[in-house]
Amino acid sequence: MIQLKSNLIVTDKSSIVAVQCIKVLKSYKRPIALLGDVIIICVHSVNIKKYVRLKPRFQKKFGIGTMHRALVVRTKCNYARIKEVFIKFNVNHVILVTKTIVPSTNKVYGPLLKEFCIK
Repeated sequence: MIQLKSNLIVTDKSSIVAVQCIKVLKSYKRPIALLGDVIIICVHSVNIKKYVRLKPRFQKKFGIGTMHRALVVRTKCNYARIKEVFIKFNVNHVILVTKTIVPSTNKVYGPLLKEFCIK
């Protein structure tokens, strides 16, 4: 469960490493985000080695203090896939998305649930 001021890790090709949740979107009367929910994040730290290799327009876009939309792909809380089968990850992870919930980068690191994949 991700709520206001939760610390998260970004697992995509952008140079962003650590972020903090500012607001939970796509939730009905609850300030908690679960798997598949969209949140608004603020960038806290970037990977300098990757950040230097980015083009200048992306350096401005992915700098410290910028705000983005993110999709929650892994959480510490249990996710019930089917009856009596639960999935749980060690750390909370997100990926950056646009307003139409399309990933802003073309590579995602680590495992994704099959519910996120398009057939």
